[in-house]
Amino acid sequence: MKSIIFLCLAILGPVLPASTQAPVGLDDVCRAIGGGKVSELIAVMDTEVELTILDQEDIYSREAAGAQLREFFGNFSPTSFGKVHQGASKANDAEYCIGKLATAKGSFRVYIYVAKKGNSIVLQELKFDRE
Repeated sequence: MKSIIFLCLAILGPVLPASTQAPVGLDDVCRAIGGGKVSELIAVMDTEVELTILDQEDIYSREAAGAQLREFFGNFSPTSFGKVHQGASKANDAEYCIGKLATAKGSFRVYIYVAKKGNSIVLQELKFDRE
């Protein structure tokens, strides 16, 4: 019996995909924000991202946006994130979400905009405003 299983794995091994990880989507971005996981956000960012944190708005490189987010989450440790509204563009090539981020120091209204690229998405815009 063990030899049959070994033979099947030897034959099918090269045919099976190496990774079965699902494509990154808007829900994954929302979970990363709710957990303050900056590295996960950086991983899905476009080369440049429009980032607004309170009254500071600019277009940042991926690395600079990551630094800004690390500082933000360092000052405002997230406790939860909930979606308020979610939608997609008419062409279905972009999605957005408006949510509420609860932190130890108050709540923020968060706007997330992602564009689809292949089977995945890239984060292009992120805004944090006090509620």
